[in-house]
Amino acid sequence: MRNQFEEALHFRHACKLFDTAKKITEEDLHFILDAGRLAPSSFGMEGWEFRVVQSGTLKEQLKPLCWDQPQITTCSDLVVLLSRKNMRSTNPYVVEQFRPRGEHFERYLQVYHDFVDPRSDEEINCWSGKQVYIASGFIMMAAASIEIDSCPIEGFDKEKVEALLGIDTENFEIQHLIALGYRVNEQPPRHRRPFEDVVRFL
Repeated sequence: MRNQFEEALHFRHACKLFDTAKKITEEDLHFILDAGRLAPSSFGMEGWEFRVVQSGTLKEQLKPLCWDQPQITTCSDLVVLLSRKNMRSTNPYVVEQFRPRGEHFERYLQVYHDFVDPRSDEEINCWSGKQVYIASGFIMMAAASIEIDSCPIEGFDKEKVEALLGIDTENFEIQHLIALGYRVNEQPPRHRRPFEDVVRFL
């Protein structure tokens, strides 16, 4: 299993151009997105939702809003990762997420309140957005594990993309996009700092 995971790590790269003739099967796409759903999050809040753009017309409309990057229109599926906003302890979504804690509900909610509520709206939304990146990693690694390519994308006009997709910006905001599909070109050489330069044992 470790070897399989290592192979997936080396397979994954930011694919810039996808084969438009190859489409991801519904089964494989479900597997990839479910990995994101099952990712860990602070307090188990799962403060994310995923929108999957499959329409060619919509991809064409998105492309000029995304720096005209070819990934947008050549990918099989474009995943739009949203984070929840206004995640204070009084948010009904937050309250319901703690309901399964049963008899520990009040205690967990109080701990959450003490951790989150003293922060500014901007800080809370930033914290919520960070959780989405955990799900993002799971999505890309799940894709790589079945030899499907991906490319995380932060280069886009956030407000215009949210407007085009009809995102409820009172409660959600886009963090980034992930293009999924099959590579056209060979994977370029990977450049990473040596293990010894990155890891320090204390």
